[in-house]
Amino acid sequence: MTRRWLRWFLVFLLAGGVLGMAGLAFSPRPGTAEVRARLEGLKASPGNFMRAEGPRAFVFPRDHGAHEAFQTEWWYFTGNLSTTEGRVFGFQLTFFRRGLLAPAQQLPRESAWATDQVYMAHFALADEKGQRFQYFERFQRGAGGLAGAQGEPVFRVWLDDWQVEQTMEGKFHLAANEGDLRLALELEDVKGPVLQGDRGYSQKGDEAGNASYYISQTRLVSRGTLEVGGVRYTVSGLSWMDHEFGTSALSQGQVGWDWFSIQLQDGSELMMYTIRRQDGDVDPYSSGTVIRQDGSTRRLGVKDFSIRVEDTWKSPHSGGVYPSAWVIEVPSEGLVLRVRPRLADQELNVSFVYWEGAVLVEGERSGERVEGSGYVELTGYAQSLENTF
Repeated sequence: MTRRWLRWFLVFLLAGGVLGMAGLAFSPRPGTAEVRARLEGLKASPGNFMRAEGPRAFVFPRDHGAHEAFQTEWWYFTGNLSTTEGRVFGFQLTFFRRGLLAPAQQLPRESAWATDQVYMAHFALADEKGQRFQYFERFQRGAGGLAGAQGEPVFRVWLDDWQVEQTMEGKFHLAANEGDLRLALELEDVKGPVLQGDRGYSQKGDEAGNASYYISQTRLVSRGTLEVGGVRYTVSGLSWMDHEFGTSALSQGQVGWDWFSIQLQDGSELMMYTIRRQDGDVDPYSSGTVIRQDGSTRRLGVKDFSIRVEDTWKSPHSGGVYPSAWVIEVPSEGLVLRVRPRLADQELNVSFVYWEGAVLVEGERSGERVEGSGYVELTGYAQSLENTF
C-alpha cells in the first residue's frame, strides 16, 4: 500500500549494529543516553532527501532497484501456495531499506564496510492445516555484499541468503531459508508492472511530498518447493510484489492502515487500502486499484469502495484487537467480496508489531460467483504509528 513508514531502523541502531556504518569512531561501551545522543546525530533530516511530488517516468528493470535519494524503500513479496495434495501455505518475504544520510551528506570513506544504508527483512510462513505461523527478522548493513538492491543489469534484492533475483525478462527466483523452513520459487510476471495511484504517484496526505512512488506486480505465477520440518513439498500458486519508495510519514491524526491485495480466479486483481484516523474516520487519501484480466487498470477513490469489518481477533501476544473478517464492496465493478484469514494469528512481533497474513476470498461479480486469495496488512492496532519519526 501506502505502507510502512516506520521507525524500525532506530531499533537496529540502538542495538549497536550501525554505529560503524556511518564511519564514526566511538569509545567502548558508552551509556544508553550517550548512544541515543549520538544516534540522533546520525538521523538524516527528511528534508535532505528527495520527496515524491508528482508523477515520474519509470524505466524497468532500473526502477525495480534501489532509489537512495529517497529515505525509505521496500520490496514486498507475498503469496498463497498449494501442494498437489491440496495443502495451503501463505508466505511473506519483505526487504526494507532505510537511508541514514542523504546523498548530499555522504562523504567518501575507504572502508568496504562503511555504508549509509541499512536493510531489514521479514520472512514468514502460514501453515493453514498445521495451524502454525512462523516469522523471522534480520538486519544487515548495505555494504560488503551483505544486503542491497539493484535494478541493472538485472533486478536483485537481498539480505544474506534471503533474495529475489531476475533470471530473465519477466521471470524471477525467490529463496529464503530459516530454521526448519526452506522456500525456493520461480516467479513469472504475466501482467508486467502496475503503476498504482496517479501513474505510480501515491499521495498519502495534504502535506507537500507526503507521498510515495508505488509499483506492483499483481500476478506472479509461482512454482517451486517448500520444506517444512524436514518434509519437502512441491508448491504452486500466485504471488504479489509491492515496491514503494519515498520520504514521508503518516500525517497528524493518521494512526495506521488496512491494506488488501486480492487475486481472483477470473484473472483480475484488486488492491486497496484505508488509512485510519485517530478519531475513527477513514482518511480521504485512502485509495485502490482494479487490475483487469488484460492488465488495464482503474483507479479507485475512497468513495468508490467500502470495507466492512465482520469480526475481530485479540492477539494473545500484544493485546492488539484486529479485524479478522471483512466484506468489501466496489459497486461500480459489481463486486461484493468476503475476506477471511487462513489463520487468525498472523501477527508479527518484530521491531514493530503488525498483522500480515494470507486470506481466502469469495463473493460475486455482477451476480456471478468469484473466488480467490490474497494478503492483508493491518498496522496501528497494537501500537499507533503516528509520529513514528
